[in-house]
Amino acid sequence: MPELPEVEAKRRYLAANALGRKIDRISVPDKRILDNTTPTALSRGLKGACFTDAERRAKYLLVRTDRNSILLIHFGLTGALFFRERGEPKPRFSKAEFYFEDGYCLHYTDPRLFGKIALYETTDDDDIPEIAKLGPEPLSRGFTFKMFNDVIRGHKTTLHQVLMVQELISGIGNEYSDEIAYQAGVRPDRMTTSLSDAEVRRLYDKMKWVLKQAVNLNAELDGWADRFLIPNRGKDGECPRTHDKLTKKTIAGRTSYFCPTCQK
Repeated sequence: MPELPEVEAKRRYLAANALGRKIDRISVPDKRILDNTTPTALSRGLKGACFTDAERRAKYLLVRTDRNSILLIHFGLTGALFFRERGEPKPRFSKAEFYFEDGYCLHYTDPRLFGKIALYETTDDDDIPEIAKLGPEPLSRGFTFKMFNDVIRGHKTTLHQVLMVQELISGIGNEYSDEIAYQAGVRPDRMTTSLSDAEVRRLYDKMKWVLKQAVNLNAELDGWADRFLIPNRGKDGECPRTHDKLTKKTIAGRTSYFCPTCQK
């Protein structure tokens, strides 16, 4: 599932291509992608409107309009955005299409249909149930070490699990939980009660560093397999530092990878 850096990359893509264009019509080839709205209501709410701003909150994309509404996009496992000019081939698995008056179109594609699109007639994020329950953004200046330490010390579970609870820290999922633990030199299956003060501090610093680096790289880490764990997650994956085979372990139903040598 796309996590904070991937969704931020999609936000930048939409902002660079779709803001300020007037919507001529909406097409929803597969209405199963919609939540809290219908094809008719979506068309009625957006026809003639413009997208004015695009924000990311955790793993969600919030697209604001000049009609005081918010288009909420969640990408699930396989959701993606494609901007096409009139005459260009439509991308496969296009589930929702926003046609602009100047001939361009923004396509939302989703082969597996785990994502969703919703329209809320509000300008207040807290009116959106999915957004109101989210915890703080890990990259925000307001998310201090004290807040992070309180999360870690206040929950008796594995490190892998606590990093992924969206109500505690928003935007981190399976892959980046592994990456943060790897960069901090801590096993993801460690109980939070076993972490030293120095390890918690290191986890906080590496969380900030990992997410900033991934955002700066537009979430494209494949070319950095010598530095990041994520490109090496999978069968026969090796540690970028020691080249030891990574250990695969199921933690609370989720698959995790770590280096048994450099993570303690």
